[in-house]
Amino acid sequence: MKKRIVGVFFAVAAMAQVVNAQKKEFKEDIQKELAFSSASDENVLVVQNLDGSIAVEGYDGDKVQVVVEKRIWARSDEKLEKGKSEIGVKVLQEGNTWVVHADVPNMEYKNGHLTSIDCHTYIQPAYEHRLNFKVQLPRNTKLIVGAINNGEIEVSNTRGSYLKANNVNGGIALKNVTGQTEVHAINGEVKISYATNPTAASTYYALNGDIEITYQKDLSAAIAFKSMNGELFTDFDIAKQYAKTSKNNSGKGSGATYKYEARPIVQIGSGALFHDFETLNGDVIIKKI
Repeated sequence: MKKRIVGVFFAVAAMAQVVNAQKKEFKEDIQKELAFSSASDENVLVVQNLDGSIAVEGYDGDKVQVVVEKRIWARSDEKLEKGKSEIGVKVLQEGNTWVVHADVPNMEYKNGHLTSIDCHTYIQPAYEHRLNFKVQLPRNTKLIVGAINNGEIEVSNTRGSYLKANNVNGGIALKNVTGQTEVHAINGEVKISYATNPTAASTYYALNGDIEITYQKDLSAAIAFKSMNGELFTDFDIAKQYAKTSKNNSGKGSGATYKYEARPIVQIGSGALFHDFETLNGDVIIKKI
């Protein structure tokens, strides 16, 4: 029996190699150059992707440079052509905001992110695809990026006053950045290092992964922490610890019913800003440079 099981295993492995070998592949680079109507710290770039990664780097130029690696895999020429025609990149301008997003079937850009046109119907695609975004943007631009499947988000050397990053199935890495920060990761780690500390309240969330933040040593913040299976670690000196209680309408019953919640607060320095951290299955590590 053991020999038979091993034989079946090798047969299945061999079949998988044959199937993979039969897949046809198409690859091309899509390039875009975007110009804001004027130089301003209020300019915003939005990048939203469905399948693939997003890498953004701040630079000293005045235009947004976008290169998207488009890859399609299929098992027939007909399906490959279908993927080539259906998958692309859309660009639109809304005032001082440029939006660059994946153009894929059954998805639309709405209310700041990609959403399913019909979330109740799933159609097995005839092909696989990846769109990997590489972006250079003027350093002081505000930035909003979001990814869903099969890719990481990386942002480096930006100096904008606002930075928002969401990823569903991948990590988020923000390196040498500035500004008020909002990050939200479902299945991935969050790692951030600041060139200068945020000057506005920021939020950090990871459902299944650690959050590791490196601030400058002059950090002054009240750190709120909530986790079911994680802990908070820091090498900053703690000025004091206390709990903050909040109430939210539970929506139960016809009367004013509230749920009261207490969050532990760790104060660093004078606690000038409020930063909120939350994980479910992950630790929070706060370090100083």
